[in-house]
Amino acid sequence: MRTEILELLAPSAEQLRILVVDGSEQLARLREMYPNAEMHAVTPYEEIAENEMVAALGVYWHILDWRCDTLPFAEETFDRIISAFAIECAYEPYDALMALNRALKETGTLYTCYTNIRYHRVLAALRDGEFRVRGDRHLYAKPEIVRLLNDTLYKEIHFFAGERDDDPSAGEAWAEEGFANLSDDLITRTWLVAASRSTAAAANLKLFFSPETRRTIARLLHRIEYDAAAERAVMELHELCVREGIFYDYLSDFIAEVCVHEEKVRAALDDVLDKI
Repeated sequence: MRTEILELLAPSAEQLRILVVDGSEQLARLREMYPNAEMHAVTPYEEIAENEMVAALGVYWHILDWRCDTLPFAEETFDRIISAFAIECAYEPYDALMALNRALKETGTLYTCYTNIRYHRVLAALRDGEFRVRGDRHLYAKPEIVRLLNDTLYKEIHFFAGERDDDPSAGEAWAEEGFANLSDDLITRTWLVAASRSTAAAANLKLFFSPETRRTIARLLHRIEYDAAAERAVMELHELCVREGIFYDYLSDFIAEVCVHEEKVRAALDDVLDKI
């Protein structure tokens, strides 16, 4: 069984900004999926950017080695970044993931994959004293990937089986020897990963209204929550909702996302929530 990384993405006619890192073979398919996207690609090889078929796709090329060169993008530039095996190939995985995170918009997602060190064939080779992976690559288990992504400020992480054996017996044999096999980990050669800068709930909130408006809402909600001139904060929040067109569901979800004492805040804003 094999699932490709682009199968994690949903086609869209939106004018998104997409970055592809060392993945020129994916560009034609991506252009079909995102006909209106502004697409950028990073490669260390000039001849790839000069290829006629690739040039016809309307891609902005950046010739550099992302593993050691600084990415030439402003913060919060891209909606999607596709970088297969980024964690596995990076010289400094933490620094590489941080650089990709900074290039993502608040609502953006990194799509990557990695070779699973707990795959039964890798385990068998290690048991036999062999290590067949090149020295410039790192192998990880899922908990290490989660830790790396958490440390580099990705808020929501999803795993999908990439390349997996059809026959589960090899994994079962290792499980009988005491190896955990959650989600058929032992027969999964590669895992695909979608890592977002924000949780789904927070990302939905960030799709509406400006960062300044969202900061003002959060500040007023915290004043209400902790009784810091709460009555005035309620009045200012109501005025803001009327002025900016903030609607009930949005404010309700915002309260759930940012407030610890949610019921207290809802009680204080009962009249405001009824009026918007």
